[in-house]
Amino acid sequence: MELFCKSVMESFGNTNTEEEVFHDEYRSDFKCYPTMKRRFYLEPKGCPPLGDIIKQHALPFLPAKSLCRFRAVSKEWNRWISCPFLAHMQTIHFKDVSGLLCQSPGLDPSFISFNPDAYSIPSPSLEFLPERVRIRVTCNGLVCCQSRYDEFVYYMCNPVTKDWVVLPEPKLCHTPETAIALAFNPTTLNFSANYEIVCAVPVALNGVSALFFEIYSKSSNSWRVADTVCSELIASSLTRNGFYLKNVVYWKTSSGAVLAFDLKNEVYGILSLPYGIESHGALMQMYGELCYILPEIQDGECMLNVYGNMAMNLKCVIPLKSEVVGEKVSYCRVLTCVNDDMLIILLPSRVIGYHVRKQNVELLSEQRTEDFETFLPYINSLVAVQK
Repeated sequence: MELFCKSVMESFGNTNTEEEVFHDEYRSDFKCYPTMKRRFYLEPKGCPPLGDIIKQHALPFLPAKSLCRFRAVSKEWNRWISCPFLAHMQTIHFKDVSGLLCQSPGLDPSFISFNPDAYSIPSPSLEFLPERVRIRVTCNGLVCCQSRYDEFVYYMCNPVTKDWVVLPEPKLCHTPETAIALAFNPTTLNFSANYEIVCAVPVALNGVSALFFEIYSKSSNSWRVADTVCSELIASSLTRNGFYLKNVVYWKTSSGAVLAFDLKNEVYGILSLPYGIESHGALMQMYGELCYILPEIQDGECMLNVYGNMAMNLKCVIPLKSEVVGEKVSYCRVLTCVNDDMLIILLPSRVIGYHVRKQNVELLSEQRTEDFETFLPYINSLVAVQK
């Protein structure tokens, strides 16, 4: 799509085209435009100019970095790409996972881009924030970070635009064991990028640990504590970053269960994984429903076991071909991802993606992954972080 836009704009600036001969009756009813092969094509009168069509209907499907470059095409394109409406439309339409925000304990974040020309971000270490942070969770272009020095301080930012905002201080005490999830679903009506942060906070009640749910709402710019309290699970068993799907957030646990919290009704539930399933899999949407993807290595070959529906029954097994994965695999990890068509698999020396609909494997990056502990899939978006 980006190459198409660039080619068309280059052809617009080319005056040395070869004109084809058309009958006079066609010339009276059609406008002529140069194409990429230096020939004229015909367009019926009354149709919008091709540049306007590209500007309004193609640009929203491009990554944020490409759009930032295209601001130099003309003053008109600069005004259009800079307007909040295009940022909103791009947030809705562009869903490709652009790379991974990564971090190791004690170090600044970094970024593994799946296409450096189209998907890179100007500040992978997030140095535009006022202090050093830990990346906690991402969702549809938004990144939630936590101060490394004050666990009560959260930041919301967009690494592409370098926009950020500090959130109000939560009411409960957020320890390192606090699990967090980010709920943001860009829709046509969600123009102001309203999002919610859901935290499962451990609290000691009469010597017994329980989980309280504290929720930050962008629309009210405040935190609230839900009435429901979970006493069945231990806070230390929860994964630190959760998964958001259809108004429900999910956290894996080391005990072989999944904690679900319904944002609409503010109630929780516990889903049980089949006995014997290991806890190093990933939750994601697949086949239109919640699934649990568990990688398995047998004789040096990697395969993905897909469990689905409320009973988490085994739905299918996806073998990964050795041509892309490698001859022998000693380590394999699947990441939770918001794009339901892409499974992201981490190997020691590369990152690969499995396209669910096409059923093929793609090499995404050859950067080593063993040096990082946290991996968050990121979408290159223009989503606005409003203050």
